[in-house]
Amino acid sequence: MEESFNGYDDEGKELTERYERLVRDKDFVFFDSDDYDNIIEYYMTTGAFRKAQNVVEHAMSQHPYSASLRMKKAYLLSMDQRLDESLELLEEALLYEPTNYEIFMQIATVYDEMERYPEAIEHFEMALNYGINEDEILLSKAYVYENWDKFDQAAESLESALKINPDNFQAIYELAFCYDHLEQPEKSIQLYLDYIENNPFADNAWFNLGLLYARMEMYEKAIYAYDYAAIINDKFGPVYYNMGNVYVLLEDYAKAAEAFERNIELEDTNPIIYCQLGNCYKFLDRYDDARKAFLKALEQDKDSAEAWDGLGLTYYFEDQAQKAITYIKKAIRLDPEQDTFWSDLGHCYLGMDDYIAAEEAYHHAYTMDEENLEYLWDYIYSLYMNDKNEQALNLAKNQLKNFDNDAGLMSIISGLYYESGQPGPGDDHLIAALSADPESYKVLFTYFWELEENVHVQQIIQLYKQ
Repeated sequence: MEESFNGYDDEGKELTERYERLVRDKDFVFFDSDDYDNIIEYYMTTGAFRKAQNVVEHAMSQHPYSASLRMKKAYLLSMDQRLDESLELLEEALLYEPTNYEIFMQIATVYDEMERYPEAIEHFEMALNYGINEDEILLSKAYVYENWDKFDQAAESLESALKINPDNFQAIYELAFCYDHLEQPEKSIQLYLDYIENNPFADNAWFNLGLLYARMEMYEKAIYAYDYAAIINDKFGPVYYNMGNVYVLLEDYAKAAEAFERNIELEDTNPIIYCQLGNCYKFLDRYDDARKAFLKALEQDKDSAEAWDGLGLTYYFEDQAQKAITYIKKAIRLDPEQDTFWSDLGHCYLGMDDYIAAEEAYHHAYTMDEENLEYLWDYIYSLYMNDKNEQALNLAKNQLKNFDNDAGLMSIISGLYYESGQPGPGDDHLIAALSADPESYKVLFTYFWELEENVHVQQIIQLYKQ
């Protein structure tokens, strides 16, 4: 059983000081068993486990029939992983107090730690026969089922606990956890909604509800829940962090930045939060602020590859590609397996018209993640810019089947045909692309922007815009 020690109370402190004074003065030391319990609890609460062990041995020599002292010693033994000895003492304790439900719970917890789950469940059932606070016993029983990967039975135990005490928030949290494992998120959401109906100012409940909505990609509802949590408790740091993440997914970078800034005010910072804030500033074209954020991240971790890459990108977006390359290469040296860094490096080289280096960087990114369509587009374009039009065309056409005839990829193929003086197949692929996605011409103009001035191409596009 996870015992709850309330040490630091005045009585426990006074008893402990008196005990230590008697030992120090080498006087005869005697207390009743309840006082020894308080002294032992005080030592355990303050982390003085060796002293607690010494006291329990002395106490048991004076009170050899005390069940509670055996429970204390058993707890200390279990902390040292002497689980068999702990069980033996607890079985002895039952001889003196055979209806003490706390002993059954402590035995069950030791069995749980030994991964002897059936025996653990059996002893929690025995505890239920004698115990009060049945919802807490059922909660502890559910922990065993969770450790046993029996989430359906854990859920049943927790549902029973909540029938006894609907306001047991830990049981609600664990039940939502079980529903998540059972792929029943709707039940988790309803669970929190029912709890909030009776406890509208429970900031943790609103927060957990927000987490669930975010996981289900119900982002507006997630923000609504996080907002309520923040209104109830405006010092709740994790709310702002998670709110910021949702705003990023919604591409509302201004609100995301505000949320991350608030999180930084409230909690200990780390390189990750500063990188997230820097990325938001970057999307808002606030490059000076972004650099400050990335430099803050580097103050905390000089080997943060993400921060070096982000710092480089702030210069890339200000048309300082050469400076950007210095920082992005630093990121690659720290984490050469991160494909996004190679892609960013390719963008910089492309911006400097260094097509050979761009091709090499884009090739690295593409080979690391061949399912990333944008990497494929970039690599094809770099081949084209290096006068490898036939190779680019062959790669693009061969990959069409792997990407379900992606409209963007077909539009790039059309651009390759147009640029090589083959308008017929260019028209065919452009028409196929626009038929699948009338907006796919935007991909064409991203890479072959000269075609935006081509009257013939525009006429075809206008047919599909209408």
